[in-house]
Amino acid sequence: MRASPQLQFLKDRYVTLPYLTTLVTCVICGLYVSGLLFASSLPLSFALNPTAVLHGGIHRLVTYPLVHQNFVHLFFNMAALVPVLSSFEEETGTIGTAGCLFLFSAVPGLAYTITALIFSSNLITLGASGWVFTLMAYFSLKDYAVRPSIYLTPTVQIPTWSTPIITLIVIALLLPGSSFLGHVYGLLAGYGYGLGYLTFGKIPQQAILNSETILVKYNLTKAIPRFISDDSASKHRVIIDTTVDAGVPSGNASPVLSPITGAGQGGQGRAFSGQGRPLGS
Repeated sequence: MRASPQLQFLKDRYVTLPYLTTLVTCVICGLYVSGLLFASSLPLSFALNPTAVLHGGIHRLVTYPLVHQNFVHLFFNMAALVPVLSSFEEETGTIGTAGCLFLFSAVPGLAYTITALIFSSNLITLGASGWVFTLMAYFSLKDYAVRPSIYLTPTVQIPTWSTPIITLIVIALLLPGSSFLGHVYGLLAGYGYGLGYLTFGKIPQQAILNSETILVKYNLTKAIPRFISDDSASKHRVIIDTTVDAGVPSGNASPVLSPITGAGQGGQGRAFSGQGRPLGS
């Protein structure tokens, strides 16, 4: 008996996950459980603390998405992250996605830290929702290329690329304790990556291919469940051509999605005990 389309979608997006998505999910959940059982200060030591970054805590620029304030914060962030991250990994590849996650942490984290230091703010930020907003922004550009606008009402339409901004505003209104600035920088990172401005941080294509060659040589790809090779990902990959008209999404002209053939370019538990704002709580 075949499963319904809805059940198949849930299975694809929450059960049969690519390797890195599964690994990230396990690490995030593992850190949360470890914080509950062994070290209640663990979230604080991984969270993005602008002042601590200047005093030897540079690791915080990339670790803050891995820790969460409480179970509710963790649950909703993971429910939002898993579908978009698995889709991204399927079109980018496992190794390429690992590099992108580093980029999607470091760029917003650095921007947040600089802004906080300029305005003498030391609000601590943590949570994976920054990744969620980054990936939402990226996929909204892809959707915009094939469907430039969506209708809110029969007479009111908005450009498709703006839907994450609406989500940002709604969350800020419903959850005023969430990190609005962290979400904004997450969105900007996603738009910047989708429009080609953040490609400097991607793992070089040749490095990915060389790494995969080594894995294949020692038969390690078969030992890694649901590993997505660059060649496999290229079949699902598209690029956003921003050379059409003005290039930047404006609601009047849409960029073009072009398929890449072959191996193309890599596209309520215990409360947190510090002051700060969780991303997306």
